[in-house]
Amino acid sequence: MLNKIKRFFEENLLPVAGVDDDGRAIQFATAALMLELARADFEQDEREATLIVELLEKTFGMTQADLQNLLALAASASEEANDVFQFTQLVNQHYGHDAKIQLVENLWQVALADGRLDKYEEQFIRKISGLLHVAHADFIKAKLRAKDNT
Repeated sequence: MLNKIKRFFEENLLPVAGVDDDGRAIQFATAALMLELARADFEQDEREATLIVELLEKTFGMTQADLQNLLALAASASEEANDVFQFTQLVNQHYGHDAKIQLVENLWQVALADGRLDKYEEQFIRKISGLLHVAHADFIKAKLRAKDNT
């Protein structure tokens, strides 16, 4: 599995002329975390999948073709990953405090997209928030903002 992830990064995330490789890495990590969250409740929901696409498109301003490629690669990597540390490590390296809180809010939006909050989804977001060093107060505020937006 590690060889596949390494190959993925070499083929898709290493610097390309004129392209910010840090941007690609964070896009990948963000997409992988959102996909992991969508699977946390063991149910596939089209509303969550649609919202993930919308949030990634809004956050990164990607074309549909690039977005679909990113989602396919992130889905493959997240299915093979044993944990989320590799993804949260990228976020910690490249996101500032406010961007991390926005990511947590986006995760809450995905979790709430199907009209209910599963205990596994909440547990996942709590875990990610801890790994991203997001304070509990910011975790709760992000949840409340996400509820207000649904």
